[in-house]
Amino acid sequence: MDSHRVVDVAQHFFVHEKTPVLVLIVSYREGAESGRPSGELRRTAEDVGQGLEPEARRRFSALRAWRNQYARQSGKPPYVLFTNRQAAEMARLNPGSLAALSRIEGIGQARLDEFGEALLAVLRAVSEDPMDDAVLLPAPDSGPAGEAPEPAR
Repeated sequence: MDSHRVVDVAQHFFVHEKTPVLVLIVSYREGAESGRPSGELRRTAEDVGQGLEPEARRRFSALRAWRNQYARQSGKPPYVLFTNRQAAEMARLNPGSLAALSRIEGIGQARLDEFGEALLAVLRAVSEDPMDDAVLLPAPDSGPAGEAPEPAR
């Protein structure tokens, strides 16, 4: 079983005809089918952002900070909002419009409607003062669609 990697373990406990039953469901991947060479770990945010120019790296960090704050407030996992790879692409391209933002793979209409304007505001905030490391990020709750988010205080 060296070529298998456990991906998830779920347990279910129930009583069937007065008999307690515990079921464990183990999900695994075979090493050759995992999409990665055997032993390779997931890429971290640092790995993804490594090839970025300094200004793009600042946008990448700001996007991730905003995403983490939004995730805490919305109760969603950060990677569900957008991945590190998508954040790196946004940072690299620095889109200035929703149309440009929509060209990034995985950024569809639902994400644009939910927080597209806020992402553009984050990118603008970082670009307006590239030397300031303490850029105030727009608040994750951008209000109704079309309204500009207010800066975080």
